[in-house]
Amino acid sequence: MGGTKRRPYGSTAKTRQMVLAALGVVKVATAEQIRQLMCPGTASAQTVRNGCLDLGRDGLVESLGLASRTNAAGNLVSEKLWNLTGPGLEAAAAVLGRPVREMGGTARGAARSGAKHAVKVTDTIIAFLQTPPEPTRPVLRKRPQPATSTPAGAPAGDDTSAAPAAVPERPQGLGQISSWATEVVLPVSGTLTTPGKNSPRADAVLTAPESGLPVMFVEVDNGTENPVVLSSKAARYREFFRPHRQANHPLR
Repeated sequence: MGGTKRRPYGSTAKTRQMVLAALGVVKVATAEQIRQLMCPGTASAQTVRNGCLDLGRDGLVESLGLASRTNAAGNLVSEKLWNLTGPGLEAAAAVLGRPVREMGGTARGAARSGAKHAVKVTDTIIAFLQTPPEPTRPVLRKRPQPATSTPAGAPAGDDTSAAPAAVPERPQGLGQISSWATEVVLPVSGTLTTPGKNSPRADAVLTAPESGLPVMFVEVDNGTENPVVLSSKAARYREFFRPHRQANHPLR
């Protein structure tokens, strides 16, 4: 798709909104992770990457670091990490329909350091979401391209380019991107805006009453915390769930 002076990378408004929504929730992610979160039916992460690049020209997103992963061939590859700027955080709040004060930070520090933990949290949300991939159609060309081969069983001269791409089946997911929030402080004292000391911070929170799940807290451990630290987290969660705490400090 060709670009314009305003959008040199040719991204659509829908793609840019998807990028803002995803980063508004997970705060930092690679283009491939955003693809998995929002549009897994898209064959390539380049569509998302183009959206990030156009939003970068608007000063709404930026790339300050790299994430490393092992690809299917067993090779270590690096991918750009994308995060929101201050104005981008406000734009994402508008897309998600959330107050700006509930959006948290821009994760610039995490992005610069490779965001190892944040990347795993995003992978976990992807696994829970299981966003249904929508079938896509190839972009129609102004000039027909000569076929290199004819599919078996197709009569010569038939145009099969408009057939939708095969969509892989996925298990039923939980919620949608707007159902999730990350780095949510759960006050054991104080308030949601000014939590007291030792209040736990959930890596991710899902509210999906339509799936029979009023609220779920997710902790993602990279194997870097010892049992004492993990057990202290469990104790702080228990303190938050004490009945009188829930009455005074509702999550929503």
